[in-house]
Parts: sequence; C-alpha cells; structure tokens
Amino acid sequence: MHASSPAASSATQRGRILAYQPSGQGSVSVAGVQHAFDVATHWRSDVAPAINAVVDVRFDDTGSLDTVSAVATQQLAQEEMAGAAKLAREKSQQLWGRAVSALGIKVLASLGVLIAGAFIFNTIGIRLFASVSRTYWQLLGLSADSLESFARDGGGGFTSAQFFFLLAIAGCFATMASSHPKAALGKCAPLLFIVIHSSLLFIKIKGAVSDAGSAMGGIMGTRAARMAEQMASEMLGQVWQGLSFGIGFYLVLAASIVLAAYGVGEYKRLGGKH
Repeated sequence: MHASSPAASSATQRGRILAYQPSGQGSVSVAGVQHAFDVATHWRSDVAPAINAVVDVRFDDTGSLDTVSAVATQQLAQEEMAGAAKLAREKSQQLWGRAVSALGIKVLASLGVLIAGAFIFNTIGIRLFASVSRTYWQLLGLSADSLESFARDGGGGFTSAQFFFLLAIAGCFATMASSHPKAALGKCAPLLFIVIHSSLLFIKIKGAVSDAGSAMGGIMGTRAARMAEQMASEMLGQVWQGLSFGIGFYLVLAASIVLAAYGVGEYKRLGGKH
C-alpha cells in the first residue's frame, strides 16, 4: 500500500475503485495513488463496492485512509453538467475575446442588431388574403410561387434562402479566419444577400401576379387579354398596398448597411498597408 502525503490529511478526495474481492478487500485510486481498503473498516455506503465506481475518499490527520463512500449517479451527472457548463462558459469567453479582438465591439453590436431584427422583430406585414406579420427569418422561409401561399404559408422546413442568409452572417467573421484584406469585405455579405433576395422576391411576386392575370385571360378569351393585363396590374398594386414594413426591416437594413460600411472601410485601410 502506498500512503498519501500528510498534505492530504483530513480531506475528502474523489477516487475510483480499482479492485474488489468478495472477501471485502479492495483497492481505490486517488490522484494516481492506490490505497487498500476493507469494507468492514472503511466502507460507508449502503451499496456494495463495484469496480470502476467513483467514490469519495476521506483521510485522517495522519494521511491514512479513513472512509470510502460511493458517489450517487445523480450527483455525478450534476457534476458532469456543471463541468460542461463551465467549459462552455470558458470557451464562450475565449471566443468572445477573439471576436472582440478581430472584429471590434461596434461590428459585434451591429451583428447583434442584425440578428435581433431578423429573428425577433416583425419585418413585414401582409394584408391580402389575411392579415399576417413575418420576421425576416420567416420571410426567407415563405413561398412566393403564389400570392395566397405568400400571404398564408407559415413556412416549413429549412430553405435555401435561410441557409444563404446564415452564410452571409458567417461571412462577417471572415477576418477571424484570414488576415487578407479582402476578408473584411465579408461584412458586405448580409447587404448583398438582402439586395439579391429582395430582387428575386420581387420578380417572383410579379410573376405570380402575371400568371394569375394570364389565367384569367385564358378563361375570358383572347379578346379580353388587355383587360386581363390591366387586372394583373391592379392586383400587383393591391399587393404593394397590402405590404407594410415593421421595425425588423429597418433594423436588418440599417445593420447590413453599417456592416458593409465597416467592411469597405477596413478593406481600404488594410489594403493600403499591402
């Protein structure tokens, strides 16, 4: 048996049972040091010792083994969760420190406004077939193939538009992975995405209205083609009149513009040093 140092006296330490015999003799490891124990003398739990079980080991004032007690599974789970939470906090603090160092507080604040505007606040209100409001994230999941689905569809699943929006946000962190001046232009990605997506959305809505007008023209006959075109134009006007922008729209747009300005300014500043 290896005795522990007096420094460990009168202290409870965590150990693990290495061996146990039906006779009641066993061995427990504490900080890499093995200690022999006897169930009748040292064991202080209602359950029998088990090999590899985690235990609490107490030493007396002379550093000799005093008691060995089993640690409840629930307690171990709580300790593991606490350890994982501590590790997550430490990693988060390290990541935050890196982000502050690479991006700066102003850029991170702008990203916070962008994310809040996209995921929390309503971006657009629609009064057409029904009165509904959508966040920008929900808007990215909507279908504009038909006016009715655009107004009523709550969105389902993960869309490509949502994927590219997340990719655009990730582009703002490019300077954390690369020191090249062009990496700073990644902050322009959200604004570029908004412009492209809005343009495509406008084209889809206009196409949906035109298709509706064409369908009506087909039903009414070729002589009513002009009337159908006029009705389609009126329908398009009703669509725009039924749209209203919420605070989320202004937050997303303003934050994207600010991020793009930071990106361009940083690119010019870094580019001048190369």
